[in-house]
Amino acid sequence: MKRKLVILSGVLMVIALFVGYVIAADDAFSVLEQLDKNYVGLEKPGLDTLVAKAKCSMSPQADVMVYWAKGKGIKTKVEGGSPESMMANQMVSAYVKLSGLGREKISALYNFTKDNVMATSESAVLKDGTKVTQLTIVPKDDKEAKKFGFTKMIMMVDTKEWVLRQTKTTAKEGESVADFEYKDGLITKMSMVSLGTNSMITNTYATVDKFTVPAKTEMSMDGKNIPDNMKTMAITYSDVKVNAKIPDEIFAAPKAGNVPKPTETAAQLFQQSMQAMQKGDMETAKLKLNQIVIYYPDDPMAKQAEMMLKQLPK
Repeated sequence: MKRKLVILSGVLMVIALFVGYVIAADDAFSVLEQLDKNYVGLEKPGLDTLVAKAKCSMSPQADVMVYWAKGKGIKTKVEGGSPESMMANQMVSAYVKLSGLGREKISALYNFTKDNVMATSESAVLKDGTKVTQLTIVPKDDKEAKKFGFTKMIMMVDTKEWVLRQTKTTAKEGESVADFEYKDGLITKMSMVSLGTNSMITNTYATVDKFTVPAKTEMSMDGKNIPDNMKTMAITYSDVKVNAKIPDEIFAAPKAGNVPKPTETAAQLFQQSMQAMQKGDMETAKLKLNQIVIYYPDDPMAKQAEMMLKQLPK
């Protein structure tokens, strides 16, 4: 399972950061401010909640429930704590965002400011002749680069359609390049080259009560050391319901009063949670991950801990 997560890390990072942003500004930092404000995706006016069942071909026995609510974001739940179920949950959680539902704001992932990055804007042209605005973001020092997970990030913005067409991320491990295609403001295809691996992701959609909803996401991967069961993957959605009531406990956040304050660092807690999971001790794993989320919210491990918590059964 660990090797699978490493192989997918580049793809998942791009999905988490660059899901169909709509941009309406020229200055680099003004663009960054607009990234969070203008994206709509599937979250159209009138859509307050969405509930669906998802199945991932990598783990077809696992039923992953998807819950989205306006102002609360997205949650995915799966029964059981097997590695296969957890992997299915992680895949659904990541790829449903690529379809345009539950995208995390970039301000929640990174806090880009003039103090921690240098950001520039200039005109450029894509290979297909499309005129774009190129944003280049560079951390100001090694400490910031380690925190952000890259040494340089480039975003290519179609200034006519106002969508992100390409991203290029450079890190110590290598370079990742992703190209996006859209229809009606939704990503229909993403092609990515990352660390010697070629990936292609396609999204298809359906209509439920006049709202566009995710129907299927297909992915193919080609490269060295790719396990056979990861070379192709599909996520299908069924029983999609819009504006249905979602139980309050689905989005209930852990309370500090129920989680003791740790003496360990966030990194130590995360390591302890992984060890607990390997032993099948899911209660200890959840405790350690919750301690990171509650007491180390600004630590880089917090986002990973939050993602892992979504994969564990209640």
